[in-house]
Amino acid sequence: MQSAHRLRAPSRPVLLAIGATALAGLLWPAPVLAQAADGKDVVELEQVLVTARRRTENLQDVPVSVTAISPSQLEAAASPNIQDLEGLTPNLVIDPQATSPNSASIAIRGISFEDIEKSFDPAVGVILDGVYLGTNNGALLNFFDFELVEVLRGPQGTLFGRNTSGGVINVRRTRPTGEWGARLRATFGNFGRQDYRAVVNFPIVENQLAGKLFYFSSDFDGFYHNVTTGRREGRAKSESYGGSLLFTPNEDFDFLLTGEHGHDGGQVLVSPFNRSTDLICLQLPVGPGGALVRVTGISAAECSPTRGVKDLYTAYANGSNGTSLTRHAVTAEGNWRAGWTTLTSVTGFIRTKEVVNWDVDGSSIDFFNTRRSQRYYQFSQEFRAAGDLGERIDYVAGLYYFYNEYSLMQANRLGPFLGGGTSNQFAQYNSQSYAAFADVDWKITNALRLSVGGRYTSDRKKLNNAFVGGFNTIGSESWAEFTPRVSLDYRFNPDILTYASYGRGYRSGGFNGRSSTVLSSTTPYNPETVDSYEVGLKSTLLDRRLTFNAAAFYTKYKDKQEESVVPTPGGATAQETIVTNAASATIKGLEFDLTAVPVRNLTVRAALGLLDAHYDSFPSRDTAGNLIDLSTLTMRRTPNVTGSLSADYRIPTEAGDFTLAAQYRFVDEYQTTISRAPGVIPFRNDPRGLTDPQNNVEASLSWTREFGGNKLTVQAWGRNLLNDKGLASALPVAGLFTFGGVRPPRTYGLEFGYEF
Repeated sequence: MQSAHRLRAPSRPVLLAIGATALAGLLWPAPVLAQAADGKDVVELEQVLVTARRRTENLQDVPVSVTAISPSQLEAAASPNIQDLEGLTPNLVIDPQATSPNSASIAIRGISFEDIEKSFDPAVGVILDGVYLGTNNGALLNFFDFELVEVLRGPQGTLFGRNTSGGVINVRRTRPTGEWGARLRATFGNFGRQDYRAVVNFPIVENQLAGKLFYFSSDFDGFYHNVTTGRREGRAKSESYGGSLLFTPNEDFDFLLTGEHGHDGGQVLVSPFNRSTDLICLQLPVGPGGALVRVTGISAAECSPTRGVKDLYTAYANGSNGTSLTRHAVTAEGNWRAGWTTLTSVTGFIRTKEVVNWDVDGSSIDFFNTRRSQRYYQFSQEFRAAGDLGERIDYVAGLYYFYNEYSLMQANRLGPFLGGGTSNQFAQYNSQSYAAFADVDWKITNALRLSVGGRYTSDRKKLNNAFVGGFNTIGSESWAEFTPRVSLDYRFNPDILTYASYGRGYRSGGFNGRSSTVLSSTTPYNPETVDSYEVGLKSTLLDRRLTFNAAAFYTKYKDKQEESVVPTPGGATAQETIVTNAASATIKGLEFDLTAVPVRNLTVRAALGLLDAHYDSFPSRDTAGNLIDLSTLTMRRTPNVTGSLSADYRIPTEAGDFTLAAQYRFVDEYQTTISRAPGVIPFRNDPRGLTDPQNNVEASLSWTREFGGNKLTVQAWGRNLLNDKGLASALPVAGLFTFGGVRPPRTYGLEFGYEF
């Protein structure tokens, strides 16, 4: 079992990988490198520009923990998505949500929130083209047409959209180039995978108006074998398309408008993780001999809490499992450079419609089914001013507004053993958030810099929840918070920067969108706050052939929001999902990342994260109303060790360039549920939610040939080459039943690309 109270040493493979990479970077002989004064070429790392502080800066000059992933680094993964950032970024965990298409559970430095209900704010913010996505639903972004991916670790309470307590994943797509050109990709793989991607750039008015069209399509047959239907299931299909217009009438003004339509569909399948104490597996003595019989009629194979790895990929669902999510989005960004300041406006609009028909229990019997129909809308507006006040002070300041709403119609159909019948829920929810923020850098001396920032946020939320033939309630509440940030950095020389910082993160309170009682529908949960202290080092060594960065952090978590599924004997659905301010916690850790170019055409990267997370207090009550202490539970998605080692080597030839890329990622075991194991004191997590350590090996071999300004690419790729199968997450549902999702098995295929 994973220990929550001590920092376990990293596994030997990870230590060897990191150590070997560091040694290689230090000991490899320095070849002739850069366009030097004598005209010779030099080999050095390319400068990486980031916008982590709403300014364009060199990654090595930014006194914050940020990982920047280049397009070339992710292209080797063949049609990558946001989940591929796991391992490349220290202390980052990303799990796909089995309950909704393209939904993600994201944890940074042990801070996470996994529920996809749209009344709950994400703990880790995903930002696309400057627009904050207000829900985990749809956050599993695909990376094809992008120019920038940044992972900011730690609370972001000052500059990025709404406040987040865990961190931010910032993604920016490419802008129209103003020249004729196209980038086309087609990917084919096992399990029926077919991906098609295209980006086409074109001029409209020379040097003033440029356009871009983009298209993405992905089809996948799934890797579950459903013994009830006798078919392979778990299909997922995504399609999105849109366009951008870039207006640049002069060098002081630009305006970018992007519109997009997308659709995700397929099947929601889960694997049963029931045990004899789950109601669905209830056994009673029957007949003269008193033989135990499962009275629901479920099979014995579906009532094993310790299923083998092979069994994890076996499904039993007998009901409908279709999903459909349609998305429309518009983003507008304008920049006006007026002397000593730049004024920026970012407007975002997103509308989705989602329908889910789900055999929730995932079993071969009629036990618990649901149909969810949701409409979601969000609008955000940000105004920023950024610039310099003399040679020693620069600043960013602005105003932010966010509004979202959704309506839900849900029909839960209970099987005969639960009394039969259908409960119909209607919910309407809206929230508004206003914020003002500022961040100032003061260069005290040429080596010493002080950064101070803050954001004041005001939130208001409202929930109208009703059950047909039951109750109709309205709950409304407001909150406000000031979140400061301060850092001090010192540059020993142009290549070595050290810093110390403090920042506060804040996540708004709210209401429980899937509540099924009057009390839980009208009782809000309050905001949570995170105070983070950090020291760090950023260094560029060996004639710019090696960067080595390190950070140590200490985080205090107050009023931690925890979501759980609890029984409601008097409720409309026998269970409900509620969020409470359940706990306080302490999280601390270390992070290292390294990039080296030891010889021409070879790039080596390594990352390592060490984490120690535990609850300080977690008071609760048992079913009899007695006060109990749950602080002995392990926090979810807090692996002690995460790490990666990757390399890519380009071999130029007269027949074209060959590139060999390989990557090893390690994620230690972690808990995915805070449900208690029954009958165990001191309290421990339900063991069915514990993942095993993940060892993921990926590799690709690419051939690229340029001719007449065009480029042809053929790539053979493989992911999870060790076929490291296992659990991704598990959820016990109020003692009724338990289900889980799994990690993808080994996949492989070919990709063809053409650019002009």
